Formats: sequence, structure tokens, C-alpha cells
Amino acid sequence: MMSSVIAAFFHCVSGKNNSLHGQCPEGSESWCRYQRAKAAGSPLKEIEQGLPNKIINQIKPTYLKLCNETLLKKCLHGKTQNCNESYNNILWNIVPKNIFIGLETFRLGALLALILYNSGYAGILSVIRNVNGSLPESVAQELLKFDKQRISTSLRHSLPIAKLSRKKRKAARKTKSTKDEKTEGLVYSYGGF
Repeated sequence: MMSSVIAAFFHCVSGKNNSLHGQCPEGSESWCRYQRAKAAGSPLKEIEQGLPNKIINQIKPTYLKLCNETLLKKCLHGKTQNCNESYNNILWNIVPKNIFIGLETFRLGALLALILYNSGYAGILSVIRNVNGSLPESVAQELLKFDKQRISTSLRHSLPIAKLSRKKRKAARKTKSTKDEKTEGLVYSYGGF
């Protein structure tokens, strides 16, 4: 997996002046256009310039750190994003997609979502205090209470026993799904018609 990610890096930075497709998979079934053309025996005319070596040398160390085997193992199971805590989820809860709003309202919603994502309700509290000057203490306590609840929920969900429980539920669902599929046949497939 690590070699595939590194091959993708060199594939993306190469251009007509410096071809770096040596690590791309070879053959006519390759995802690399250069290797497919090479296997077919036809010349491939590169259109893109590619990145200059100076820039490649700047980003390569960071990219290689991200290709660390332990980081890549975390991505193997897929579903690496927690949709409940993502920035987009926060944004669309503040400014729903299905309702038309003006640009200024969207910008305000995006800024509020950014503050909530980075600092939680304590960040909103500090913004309100800087803009308005004073805020009833009961409101401040409620905002801080939201943060404490969010953190305690997150900690509770990250406990080993909670993770084990989720794995067991997931395995039970998968077993049931497999059993149902055997009795009923394939009901749904991705992109199937």
C-alpha cells in the first residue's frame, strides 16, 4: 500500500520534462496512462509541465511522513471520517443546503461553523463577549455545559469497552446481512441497476 501511495505521488508530479512513472504499475491494465501507452507501444504526449524539482523536494518529505505505515493502516478499514464531528456537518446544521440564503448569511454561518469546529461553544462565547461586551452568566454556563457534554460523550465513545461493543454490533449486523443475503439473494449492489 505504501508503494502505491508513493507511486501516485511521483505520477502526479511528473510531466513532459521529467517523467517519473517508474513506480507506476506496468501493463495495459495500469491506471497510469504513461504505462498503458508504453505497454501498447504507442507514444504518449504529455501535456502537463509537471512540478518543478524545487517544489517536489519541498513537499516530498511531508508526503513521505503521511505515507507512514501506521497512518496508512488506520485508513484500511475505510470510513475514517466521523461525520458527526466534521466541519461540513456543523456548517450544514447552521446553514441548511435546502434553504436559499444570501452570501452574507452563508459567510456568517461558515465563520460560526469554523469557530465551533475549532473551539467549541467556548469559542462562540468569547466572540460574543468581544462583540457585545456582556452576556448573562446563565447563557455562558449553558454554552460551557454543551462543550462538557460533547467532550464527555466523545470520551465515553472512545473507551475500549465502547469500541468492543460497537465491533460486536457491527459483526452481528454483518452476520445478519450475510444470512439475509443467502436467503433472499442480492437485493442491492453499489451502482447496480
